[in-house]
Amino acid sequence: DMTVCILGSPTPFLPVLLEGGTRCPGAMVLCLSPTWASRVPSEASPGTWSLLLSRGVSFKLGGHSALETFVPPRRANYVTGTFAPGDPEGGWVGELARDLDCPTGGSVTLAHRLEDTLVARWVLAARANLPVPPTLAFVLGARGDLPAEPVAPGVRLVRLEDPQGQQSLVEEEVGAFLGGTAMEPYGQVVVRPAGWRWWGTGTRSTHRKEEGAAVAQAVGARLQGLTEEDSILLEAMVPTARLPVPPPRSPAPRLPMALRICTLVCRSWGDRPQLCQVACAVGRAESPVRHGAALPQGLDSSLQQWGVVAPSQRQALAMRLREATEAAMTALLATEAELSPQQRGGTRAHTDVLGVDFLLACVDDALELVALATNSQRCLETCVLAEAMGRGVGEPRGDLPRLLAEAMLHRAQCHLVEGKDILLIGAGGVSKSFVWEAAREYGLRIHLVESDPQHFAAELVQTFLPYDSREHRRDEEHAERVLELLRSRGLRPHACLSYWDDCVVLAALVCQGLGLRGPAPAAVRVAKQKSRTHRHLQRCRRGRPPPAAFAVPCRRLQSHGDVERAAGAVPFPAVAKLEFGAGGVGVRLVENAGQCHAHAARLWRDLRDDADHPGIGLGWGNAMLLMEYVPGTEHDVDLVVFDGRLLGAWVSDNGPTRVPAFLETAACLPSCLPADRQAQLVRAALECCRACGLRDGVFNVELKLGPAGPRLLEINPRMGGFYLRDWIREVYGPDLLLAAVLVALGVPPVLPARPAPRTHLAGVMCLGSEHGESLAGGGGMEALRELHGRGVVRLNRLFEEPEGAGEYEEPLLSVACAGATLAEACERLLGLCQGLGIDSPRYPVEHFLSHFK
Repeated sequence: DMTVCILGSPTPFLPVLLEGGTRCPGAMVLCLSPTWASRVPSEASPGTWSLLLSRGVSFKLGGHSALETFVPPRRANYVTGTFAPGDPEGGWVGELARDLDCPTGGSVTLAHRLEDTLVARWVLAARANLPVPPTLAFVLGARGDLPAEPVAPGVRLVRLEDPQGQQSLVEEEVGAFLGGTAMEPYGQVVVRPAGWRWWGTGTRSTHRKEEGAAVAQAVGARLQGLTEEDSILLEAMVPTARLPVPPPRSPAPRLPMALRICTLVCRSWGDRPQLCQVACAVGRAESPVRHGAALPQGLDSSLQQWGVVAPSQRQALAMRLREATEAAMTALLATEAELSPQQRGGTRAHTDVLGVDFLLACVDDALELVALATNSQRCLETCVLAEAMGRGVGEPRGDLPRLLAEAMLHRAQCHLVEGKDILLIGAGGVSKSFVWEAAREYGLRIHLVESDPQHFAAELVQTFLPYDSREHRRDEEHAERVLELLRSRGLRPHACLSYWDDCVVLAALVCQGLGLRGPAPAAVRVAKQKSRTHRHLQRCRRGRPPPAAFAVPCRRLQSHGDVERAAGAVPFPAVAKLEFGAGGVGVRLVENAGQCHAHAARLWRDLRDDADHPGIGLGWGNAMLLMEYVPGTEHDVDLVVFDGRLLGAWVSDNGPTRVPAFLETAACLPSCLPADRQAQLVRAALECCRACGLRDGVFNVELKLGPAGPRLLEINPRMGGFYLRDWIREVYGPDLLLAAVLVALGVPPVLPARPAPRTHLAGVMCLGSEHGESLAGGGGMEALRELHGRGVVRLNRLFEEPEGAGEYEEPLLSVACAGATLAEACERLLGLCQGLGIDSPRYPVEHFLSHFK
């Protein structure tokens, strides 16, 4: 079972537990007592511990919960809880969560770092490049949790060997700080102790900047009790920006107030930070606005209250706040990665939920967000309260519970696949190189069946099983041989799958032979053979609309006599292509029967078997089909389906193909289409897959969208090829490869319920015939690699060398640029292509991209 365990108080996590119980009934378990759990030495990871739950409160659909006794005890796949300093339950929670073998969302030692203002400000200023209040810090000795020479804008660190007898040094440092340029905009300072032990004490004193002697005396007094875990901070008291309030104004004087902005960010898919919620608190300016001291309110209404009237200005501030918060977590995760397992509280312990507090200040007549501090739980509690208050007045449920529940369940699923034995059928080429890196990342043990005994992946997998299966018309025989190979090696894989188009039927047969979850071989055969797919759908007449509505008239071609018969049933213009083809090879628009005869004659002469053009389906033969030409825009729909239920779908747009061939030119993600047209494509793709019997797996469906709605081109009963896995991961976060593994293991993947794009990608295909000289001879390839390494472009190599020639050519690589909008991404890509010589009169990139509107 998948088990997300929350240790300690349920108060800050209750909405997350309820949401997780709805998404994965029974997976969220609350442990309220140390007697309900035990630690046992880990079998998988020596030196660590597994957490076993004998009792717990589990959460189900509809908000139901139940106290259960688990026999045998349940093993936790993800653990978090109330690690906050000062929490009465922090002792046993921290002890149970220490040094676990599963992902752990925090620890006591990490919480101590977050609650230490000095450490937090150094990370925020030095690593995240965020403005912080000008700060002078006094510490004792080495302070191992800080670099030897920490350099951070706005933060000055003074190390004292002994707090006694150093008054002159203190006075000198205080004087220099008060008279420095950083303090020029401010009139007051605060002296206070910092460190996790001082959380919530409110110990501080406020002084005017001119009172240098009094400030030095206050610092000296605090230094008397300084320990090696603490610091004494002298910091500027940064006032909240005071903006003109629009009329009508009250005649009463405006009191000086302070606005504290509380943000909550989580570590989401791909370890990328994601802002979950923002809540604000308002209080008197002369005393700090503390968490829990005032009821929270929203960012937009707070900014309006403060005088930020223009909606565009408020939106810009909200975007800057998102960027600052996510930059803070990126910096924090990078800093934590440099710590030892002991300093983190375990090898698998990381901060997964982070609170960051900001002030809205005014610097040089411009509004600026000043980062104050980080925390492990206080922002979570404030945002949960704001969420509950909103529901109390009829506001729709916010994103906070969903985002946190998805992040925790995703972490648990990643742990669930660790160490699993996965049988892969077919390695593919260089375009699938990401599989081996992903296998290491997820801890998968890959056992590979591959026809090429010299394949580079042989050194990258747990077991390499060379077996020539290229003649796919004998796949039943191949499946029996593969099963014999497994038995002879004593291999019993937990899952079997293929992402290589040629091997999907063989993988389904092997799955069936092993009794593993996967699409039925009959369903994969229907989807794999294009004319059979459409003929099958044309018989599916039930539904509103029926799957037959998405099918296209087509006929199978195995001889020139078939061409004549097909010409009488399929209207021209029509599309002639390989029955089992892949990569768009051999696809051609034909205007009449004569052109179809000529194209078939060339193709049957040039492409006879797999040796003529590997990887495009010739192991099934070179039969063709003629199908009606469908006008409209072309789109890919990538689906994750479990037991017939749609769990995730992503729509991408393709640019115009180079007629009469249909080789892909350009693409973008997310789709430009309005939501209702995307919904049409997703529903059509899902109904076509279901009608063919594809009920479990990750599938790629190619469709055209015309005025009358979607029409099916073909179903690929495997994960989308080319750049699609990489793009979906970059734009939305989830990994199609991990989703495919989870489905094959019988686990419904947790995917975003409301996927929101983080960026826009626009890409163009490069061809050896058009771009080989400029990329290789002109240094373009080296430039692309360098830009890819810097994150300026996304480069997806599809082949090491150009594959095919003329009308049988396949794309060499895909180059993409990102932008905050699709227009920005297209503009960057066009400039890049013009600079590298990819754009030309023969290959007009601007024309290809002009379709994305």
